[in-house]
Amino acid sequence: MSKFFSLSLVAVVVAGGLTLYWRWPAAVPEAQPAATAAVPSRQSSIEQASTSPAKAPAEAQPPIAATLPSLAGTEVDGRLRTDAAGNLLLDLAVRDYFDYFLSAVDHSGLDAVIEALLADAGRRLPEPALGQMISLLGDYLDYKRASMALMQQPLDARQQVEPQAQLQALQSAFARLDELRRAHFSAAAQEALFGAEQAYARYTLDSLAVQQRDDLGEAQRTQLLEQLRERLPDALRESEQRQQLALEQLQRSEQLWRDGADEQQVREFLAMTYDPDTVQRLLDEQRRERGWQQHYQAYRNELASLQGRGLSEADGEQLQRQLRERLFSSEDRHRVETYDAIAAKQPEPLDP
Repeated sequence: MSKFFSLSLVAVVVAGGLTLYWRWPAAVPEAQPAATAAVPSRQSSIEQASTSPAKAPAEAQPPIAATLPSLAGTEVDGRLRTDAAGNLLLDLAVRDYFDYFLSAVDHSGLDAVIEALLADAGRRLPEPALGQMISLLGDYLDYKRASMALMQQPLDARQQVEPQAQLQALQSAFARLDELRRAHFSAAAQEALFGAEQAYARYTLDSLAVQQRDDLGEAQRTQLLEQLRERLPDALRESEQRQQLALEQLQRSEQLWRDGADEQQVREFLAMTYDPDTVQRLLDEQRRERGWQQHYQAYRNELASLQGRGLSEADGEQLQRQLRERLFSSEDRHRVETYDAIAAKQPEPLDP
């Protein structure tokens, strides 16, 4: 394991746990009723939008793209289902449904998004499921606001470069996120919407803790990691194994690049596992990453020449900031700052 694991992991956990690239089966049995609490009064956007005729005929409702242009050409993600009694069934697909509409907030605003969501849900759900979904949506919006506030808390200098401090930051973020979820949702809703994510995040944090232990031999470490993997639910364990295999294959392809292989040789290696479209996507991503790394190394070389002029610490920091601004986009500067912070702790120049 790398001495410095990626800081992006901190952001992912703080934002809502590790992102899962698979679909988790329903965590709540279909016989289990959903919550039936009234719409929270603090959600004025939902209250105002819910007064619109959600039960109007489908042809009277404008298409989603008309009110949310950023979603034009897409299909509604997730699904809304009911049990035999007309109660909302809770599963990860409900959260996917919320997130599909909320992805348009930056472009269209919250009020328009809520209005479109409720209009669409009104065509899909009868009562009492519709009222239950509206109540759950209010809780979800409150939770999203609180989790965003948590995500915006910056890492201190020590957490940016020390593995143990990074792990502690991850563990703290996970615990606080879990508290937020328990505060905003019923136990059934928390398990249905976040159960798989929390299980995988816990597995990841426990795995990182094992990796950092220096009292373990390699065989003991491997055994403990396998035990942690075995505790995962079947669907997550199978997905984790697929991801681990994919990671190992990508690492081998990156080694081929370092060993001087040309693109055709790497393509042939990747084609042993992936379909042609995926192979091309991976090659494009690796090409962009190699270009970025080369750009960063050129920046480090220029920075070293500037620092060799005998500048004061303040002047050197100012020149470094100016160099970052000149050579990198605003989107890349945080990554550059992270690499620089790590480089400052290294006895040798950083080879990212």
